[in-house]
Amino acid sequence: MSKYPEQAANQGGRPLVRITAILDASSGAVQSILQQDASFSVDLHTASQCATLPLQAGQPPDLILLEPPSSDQDRLMAWLRTLRMTAPDVPVLVIGERLSVNAVQALMALPASNVVPLPFSQNDLLGLISTVMRRHTNTGPTSAQCLSFMSAVGGAGATTLAIETAYQLQSMSPAAKRVALIDLNFIDGACASYLDVPANLRLEEVAADPERIDEALIDAFASPHGSGIDVLAAARSPFGYRCINAQSIARLLDVSCSIYDHVVIDISRWMQDWTLDVLAGSDAAIIVSELTVPALHGARDLALNIETENPNTVGNLHLVLNRMSKRVFGHSISLPEAQKALGRNAIGSITSDWDGAVGAVNYGTAVGQANPKSRISKDIRTLIHTLEAKADDHTTMEHLQVAP
Repeated sequence: MSKYPEQAANQGGRPLVRITAILDASSGAVQSILQQDASFSVDLHTASQCATLPLQAGQPPDLILLEPPSSDQDRLMAWLRTLRMTAPDVPVLVIGERLSVNAVQALMALPASNVVPLPFSQNDLLGLISTVMRRHTNTGPTSAQCLSFMSAVGGAGATTLAIETAYQLQSMSPAAKRVALIDLNFIDGACASYLDVPANLRLEEVAADPERIDEALIDAFASPHGSGIDVLAAARSPFGYRCINAQSIARLLDVSCSIYDHVVIDISRWMQDWTLDVLAGSDAAIIVSELTVPALHGARDLALNIETENPNTVGNLHLVLNRMSKRVFGHSISLPEAQKALGRNAIGSITSDWDGAVGAVNYGTAVGQANPKSRISKDIRTLIHTLEAKADDHTTMEHLQVAP
């Protein structure tokens, strides 16, 4: 049985987010953006014709978009007062720029709200929708599923697979599920660049006082991506590891795992004093290898060294073969040959799709967001289901072992 509960969804299987939009000048731009994503169901109204909010009793939407006609602050205030009385739990986004002090105060009195400044881009709007929705659905501590990705050699593709995994987890989950992508490669990590979002994680603030890290600070550091995932990444620096310590990393991940339902980590293969603890604490630690002899030997040696140094990683360390060729003839290494070189079985393989991966990076998206039919996306979904099945088997064995 799937771990994801059933919920009203579009034809692609993603849950529908029902939006009531009362719009003025930005109506065309908002419609154009939301119509591109089948996850949204939009009930659109013209702001100048709405003296009162067109809300159906007993059927509140999942999100309300408000844009007062010609910045009519009085009408906006009336709408916000109505919302506070009739639909206080529905998250609200106000489109506008120069809001009055009274309007800002009324907006802040709502549990989940934000402002979309003008002008806005597609990523701006979708990112703010994601932010206000996750604030609304955060009802308490969670225990996140944590997956870590590490390349066996430079350029093996761990970052691409980590991003795609985070995206697929978000796509497969209900709207209430929250997914974070955390880049722990502080020297040359590329998650923020690949997804074209700001690298907002400030290492100095994290390291100076680890106990200061809480939900509010994580929220300030997180960069929402239009796909719905949050990216936690620091600006790249050749001296990045000097600015961080094991206590800060532990606190950062502990708090993140209490906020999010899924945490995907992109971690450097260059070992720090906290690397093994992160791998051992993950539900699955995945070493990514290319299909070349040097890469396979590197993956074999890296896995053996990790397991020797920290035996707690033995049960959750897995190898994934990336850029698997489907050619019958040529110089490609086959799966049996690769596993022989590794000295163990790989938990999965990812089909080579260089054009799809490069295209996604150039547009700041995950591969599956740019091309839902990509073989990479299909293989990542298979990998996720395989890891879930292994986790379920492990839990069952534990229960059997402690049974009277």
